[in-house]
Amino acid sequence: MPTDTSANPSSAARPAQPTPETLKDTLISIMIAFTMAFVFRGFVIEAFVIPTGSMAPTLMGAHMPLRGDDTGYTWPVGAYLNSPGDGASYQPIQPAVVTQNGRTKTIDLQDPISGDLIPAQNRRCYSGDRILVLKYLYGLRDPERFDVIVFKNPQNTADNFIKRLIGLPGEQIALADGDVFVRTDPDNRVPTADTPDARAALWEQKGWHIARKDPVVQRAVWQLVYDSSFAPLGTTAETTPWAASGEGGDKQWGITAREYRFSGSGEARLVFDQSRRRSSTEVRSASAMRWSIDDYYPYDEPNFDARDRFNVSDVRVRCGFRPDKDGQSIGMDLSARGHEFRATIGGGMAKIEMRAPAGAAGVKGAWENATTASAPALPAGKFSNVEFWHVDQSVQIWLDGREIAHYDYDWSPGERILYATGTPLSEIMHQQARDPQGRNELATMRLYRPCTVGFVFTGGSFTLTRIGLDRDLYYRPASKNSGNGLSALGTSPYAPLVLSPDQYFACGDNSPASLDGRLWENIDPWVEELYPPPDGPYPTAGVIPRELLLGKAFFVYWPSLKFAGNPVPVPDFGRMRFIW
Repeated sequence: MPTDTSANPSSAARPAQPTPETLKDTLISIMIAFTMAFVFRGFVIEAFVIPTGSMAPTLMGAHMPLRGDDTGYTWPVGAYLNSPGDGASYQPIQPAVVTQNGRTKTIDLQDPISGDLIPAQNRRCYSGDRILVLKYLYGLRDPERFDVIVFKNPQNTADNFIKRLIGLPGEQIALADGDVFVRTDPDNRVPTADTPDARAALWEQKGWHIARKDPVVQRAVWQLVYDSSFAPLGTTAETTPWAASGEGGDKQWGITAREYRFSGSGEARLVFDQSRRRSSTEVRSASAMRWSIDDYYPYDEPNFDARDRFNVSDVRVRCGFRPDKDGQSIGMDLSARGHEFRATIGGGMAKIEMRAPAGAAGVKGAWENATTASAPALPAGKFSNVEFWHVDQSVQIWLDGREIAHYDYDWSPGERILYATGTPLSEIMHQQARDPQGRNELATMRLYRPCTVGFVFTGGSFTLTRIGLDRDLYYRPASKNSGNGLSALGTSPYAPLVLSPDQYFACGDNSPASLDGRLWENIDPWVEELYPPPDGPYPTAGVIPRELLLGKAFFVYWPSLKFAGNPVPVPDFGRMRFIW
């Protein structure tokens, strides 16, 4: 008969004793851990460090952070040519002088808001951002335009590059006046004759459309031109870039650093005055001090001349608007590329109008109503956050972070060049054909006309705060660096860019300082042999075969190190962020 032990405490079951771990068990555990780590790193997520500023300020390479004493504005400046380069040693460097091609060059560092000179002193070089990259993602879905991608450099596969994806397989790409134009019609992608007129016709064919960015991406890439939130406390009507007018001139305006107050009863205006100087400080180049709307990057200031800038017409103006009574309105007036645009919100309505040139130069046609939509009221005595966008051939009205109305217009790259420069594209191509070096005539900065932009108000008195102006990314036209006169890929009809079914094209956000697909002149023989392009007029140098894509960058997990007043570097956790 079985013995009942449940009532016998001395025979109760004891907990099982753990078996001592042997050396074999330890080694197996270590091997499993390493295997999982390598699998995770190889197929799921991998960390990378940003070495250079080609994606700045979206992603920063080795740089020096600066802060304006009077403005409180902070911004990065790229590592100088005589700096440690990768920033790994965090050694102090002298920001006042750099050495280029054996020559010493003095640098004027300036506060982007006030224009004041930053005193020369030793500054430490900080490391680049460290990012996480999703490696499996493109095995599940195709890359999307404007993804920030990491890939093997087709010129040297030992290097990893990070850029923004702008061209997809099977597309023809044109970079015209800073924007991305796309055409997917397979016919007539290359000129049948190598003449200026045939080249111009390539960008004037049907089927072109502009590539518009998603609002999330667009918000991430706006580049600050001015923000009154950082204006020095002594700012007055004479030292702000906004020129005020209205009933009785500007006498009805009270302007301080943080608040603009209009006390009149009629229409009032604020225009961003590009003839004003940022500061009265004497510098070597007066053009560096004007409030111009161009593709200036403070990050690049050490290595680029102040005159080396393209005018930009893709802009956003924004403010906090508090009307004194119900029914008042606020709007944007913009003159860009020979056209005028007006966007207005107020009285429960949002309206966008446009008028085009008509006849002689400077003559405009009648205003045309582009779109009208209902809109929330702008309540009296309360601030509403109002934004007006003109970007990627679209005019948009935003209220408190929500799009209220938009109007999209479609021009081909040829039309865009005509309106941006006032000169037909064929005439510009003839000029390029007459150049003995055949340099990219579209890279002539003086061709592009500046825009003018400002606010217009109706209905009476009001208060403004947080008045800002931003500009969009601008993909520059250029000639290649070899001096052979070749136009940068995709930036001229003389350098057509047509992607095969397995090719991609990418550029850096910091277009003036990005060595990207526009400027590559060779390809690794191994890459060309392993991934040859199909038959047809497809380029090899400048494009990225799909097999070289490593993944999508999605998060800055370890931002650039900072010193916090002591020599021990610590992560700047406040700049941890998702990448858009």
